[in-house]
Amino acid sequence: MLPTLSRRRLLALATGSAASVALGACSSPFDETTRGGGRVLEFVTFYTGGDGDLMQSIVDRYNSSQDEVFVRFSAPAYGGDYLTKVLTAALAGAPPAIVALHSYEIQPLRRFLHTIRLGDLGLAESDFVDGTRELAEIDGELYGVTMSTGPQALGYNRQLFAKAGLDPDRPPATGEEFLAAAQALKASGPWGFVRETGTYMPWQSMNWQGGGDLIDGESRAMFDSEAGIAAAQLEQDLVHRYQVSPQQLVDGLQVGQMFRAQQVGMVCTYPWGLQQLLETNAETGMELDVAPLPQFFDGPRAMIATSHIYTIPIQRTNDDWVRDQAQKFISWLFREGSVDWAGAQAPASTAAAGPIAASTDPVVRKMSLFIDQAKYAHFAPYAYRWNQAFQYLNDAMDNIVYQRADVASELRSATARATGTMKEPS
Repeated sequence: MLPTLSRRRLLALATGSAASVALGACSSPFDETTRGGGRVLEFVTFYTGGDGDLMQSIVDRYNSSQDEVFVRFSAPAYGGDYLTKVLTAALAGAPPAIVALHSYEIQPLRRFLHTIRLGDLGLAESDFVDGTRELAEIDGELYGVTMSTGPQALGYNRQLFAKAGLDPDRPPATGEEFLAAAQALKASGPWGFVRETGTYMPWQSMNWQGGGDLIDGESRAMFDSEAGIAAAQLEQDLVHRYQVSPQQLVDGLQVGQMFRAQQVGMVCTYPWGLQQLLETNAETGMELDVAPLPQFFDGPRAMIATSHIYTIPIQRTNDDWVRDQAQKFISWLFREGSVDWAGAQAPASTAAAGPIAASTDPVVRKMSLFIDQAKYAHFAPYAYRWNQAFQYLNDAMDNIVYQRADVASELRSATARATGTMKEPS
């Protein structure tokens, strides 16, 4: 769940930038070749790791396939800085031709974006994995094309499973099986499970699996629902009651390090970590693997996920040409680049699923698991000051898990504070 701009911050930026426009001083933080009518289309994303290198190679293939335009790929920033740059460029009338956004970032930027008609791109609803196309939809209008998602899954060590007397070919599928596996692993030496605090903490998936949600239709927090309390209690119990997880807070980087060092048998993992996982196996002879996230509770199948949606911002000049070329590129990228993109993320293209499953590339082939889970994925909401509201939840969960704070009272307090924070000023 990446940092986003609050509506107040957006309005403040808009007011300041509008004044700059009036003074003739506002300019885009991106190159303005696109606005100037040249052959260059700027494609801006937040892919700052290996996924950026992979996307560059896909863009290079597009540039070699035609001579109408040259797509220039870049990843200038991440999180709030990224959105600030996009907004400033949009207000200046010179945004990039194509901008990657997460689903919850579309709402605050929608007035700067073209609506999308799939038919204009040669696409149809049936071209998308269930639950992915509508991530770019607001009030019945489509504002982008979902290229991929990032569902949470279970990472596990097959060798540690065998050592603990567990069947590596039958990773846990239920909460009861997960707990039994964690206890067997811990009895054999390593930690059974290590949670990641913050953005992708297990509570979110568990809460949805119990029938809970994050906010209601009026942007009121729902952290202290029956499902939320049960999920938080389970997280606390894994540390203190069952003692299969460490009592000290572990960040995402440390979780990965512990997993690769065979200090833990199970973790939560995501598509963008798949390549490193398989590279570790090849380099060390380890047998790290991935499986669907267990169903911890008896509610709907669910897991937290992120999304990658390609949008077309409105240009002040040369807009028709830019929009036309941007649509051609996104259409090609979705149809022709999705199989390659499975080397880093879980593509939303239904047509790519077969070739991905049959790929000789082990990373691409294993990505099928994440693609299969996309239909169960849940995503961060858009709400006024959601970032701060979520921080109250995360702080409460850290207190619950590591300080053994009372579950219900901590979640009630976080819920009240979050609800107050998300109340928009009149």
